[in-house]
Amino acid sequence: MAEVSVVRHSGYDAGVNASVAEAVGLLGGMSAFVRPGQRILIKPNLLAKAAPGQAVTTHPAVVEAVIELVLAAGGRPLIADSPGGPFSRGALAAVYRTCGLAEVAERTGAELNYDTSSVTVNHPGGHMLKRLDLIKVVRDVDAVITLPKLKTHLLTTFTGATKILFGVVPGLTKVNYHSRLDDLDQFSEMLIDILDVVKPVLHIMDGIVGMEGAGPRHGRPRPVGVLIAGANAAAVDAAACALIGCAPSLVQPLMAAVRRGYWDGRMESIRILGLPLADATLTDFHLPVTAGRRFFGNMPWLRPFIRKNFNPRPAPRADLCTGCGTCLENCPGKAITIRGKKAVVDEKLCLRCYCCHELCPSAAVALAFPPLGRLLGGLGG
Repeated sequence: MAEVSVVRHSGYDAGVNASVAEAVGLLGGMSAFVRPGQRILIKPNLLAKAAPGQAVTTHPAVVEAVIELVLAAGGRPLIADSPGGPFSRGALAAVYRTCGLAEVAERTGAELNYDTSSVTVNHPGGHMLKRLDLIKVVRDVDAVITLPKLKTHLLTTFTGATKILFGVVPGLTKVNYHSRLDDLDQFSEMLIDILDVVKPVLHIMDGIVGMEGAGPRHGRPRPVGVLIAGANAAAVDAAACALIGCAPSLVQPLMAAVRRGYWDGRMESIRILGLPLADATLTDFHLPVTAGRRFFGNMPWLRPFIRKNFNPRPAPRADLCTGCGTCLENCPGKAITIRGKKAVVDEKLCLRCYCCHELCPSAAVALAFPPLGRLLGGLGG
């Protein structure tokens, strides 16, 4: 039976340290996961340059609290991630600075990763990929602790502990993986392949302020008021989904984790420590589920029909688009061109992965529903 701790905490004040310590303490304390002298990779969600208050990235207060616990256990913390877009020293420095982690590193003495090299790892047991491209630092540490942010996601409905390791795929290699694995089941199986290889020892989810609606970047910040922790990625995500009223069947990475034996799909097989889920459940949390998926679920044989007739298509707004080319650079389907310094999407080539919507620095990529999608309700937020 997997154990997951849930601790209530509102706001990112000084009390975060005590609440993070409580969440980890319910699982046996950080010494149960970190041994003295170990180099520990702290992997937050650093999707893009975003101020902490936007709820796009793991809040620096949570990162700092985890670093303090690792230091107290005798570990040597290293903050690392590969955000969306190019994986370069300059891009990393900008993300660390904007997300508040440069200050955290300065206060705590934790190391910030600037190694942009990558490695190819053989994974004979992989379901989708027998060889995985990962940032090299993942192979240079003794253990990995992930710090996912509780957020919605246009492609996978929810993004948490089972998806956060897509961030150890280097830079624009993510585009290649999206292109090769444009079926959501295949993409989800690939995420679990990464989880199999990296094997994080602990996941601590920042659910103090999450994101609802059109996440993972352009949704709305939503106070949830919890920290969730556990060694089992699927169990942590299942607990988070239960809190926000998201059916696990709508989260394909979580269903892939079930198929791979990380969880049996029953909440009864998860032991909740600390705050009972019923005491923190939200009844009005808005999910980014398209009308088609809400009415027809995830039936594979219907997905092409749903994608064409119900799922929203990216629609760049000419009044906001700056022609910067970020969407073009990150489009797996090569569906975007820049014409007259404005982005244009070829709907026939669009994979509906929403990378352009997710990574646009100007929030210029709107979502336009086909007539049936508008009729049945569109986005849940």
